[in-house]
Amino acid sequence: MTDLELPGPGSAMISFDDKDRPYWLFVMLGVIGLLIVAVVFSDAYQEAFFEIIPGMKLTLILTAGSFVVSMALGLIIGIARVSSNKIASTAAQVYIEFVRGVPMIVFIFAIALVLVPEGVKGFNSISGLDIRTRSVSFAWRGGIALCLFYAAFIAEVFRAGIQSVPTGQIEAGKAVGLSGRSIMRHITLPQAIRNTFPALGNDLIALMKDTSLVSVIAAAELTYEARIYQGSSFRVRETFFILMVIYVTLTLALSLVLRWWEGRIAIPDR
Repeated sequence: MTDLELPGPGSAMISFDDKDRPYWLFVMLGVIGLLIVAVVFSDAYQEAFFEIIPGMKLTLILTAGSFVVSMALGLIIGIARVSSNKIASTAAQVYIEFVRGVPMIVFIFAIALVLVPEGVKGFNSISGLDIRTRSVSFAWRGGIALCLFYAAFIAEVFRAGIQSVPTGQIEAGKAVGLSGRSIMRHITLPQAIRNTFPALGNDLIALMKDTSLVSVIAAAELTYEARIYQGSSFRVRETFFILMVIYVTLTLALSLVLRWWEGRIAIPDR
């Protein structure tokens, strides 16, 4: 037995049998190591790396900010989806099915180039202010699109999590006199969130990769910086090898952190 232990209070142990060693992890680390060697010893790769890497700041901001907001929106929509109120349930289902039926790149264009300008005009007419559409940066527009898009998918995750809670526990809450809101807050949601953690982790990783799509509206994240550098230097190989390995490094690090955290919050077998 080979044990990979990540330190920390109450740390979880990720174990691999000898016949199931994480060879994939060794290969991935090897690829990342090749990038480090290339950056250190090749001027071309080094230049590409330092031209692209400033875009990581916006990539991480978009990932973290969009995920937090989409989690909040998704929770509200997910609760509405399982609500006994037909209007709320129908509105939530319409939103989910509509967003899931639109390609993400089309959704980004629609939000950034249509809905945000129209929203600014509507706000100006109501408030009497004169806010310019151009004052809303394309990074903000891309973030809004990511939030609204992923809220639909996360809502379905929460819906499944809420419905996975045993009905006996809900009935027990009613039996002791808890209101529907109290049951949702103290019984259903804590278990639902725990049950949906793996799916939410997958959505977080997918969102981080999909931040690359906001490059189509000139938001200066990693992919946009890579495209600008490649267009000016014509170094296609160096540019996109660096870009791929940066994304692989980010997703690998996030996957390992999520796996560790999932092990910490897992309910031990009884």
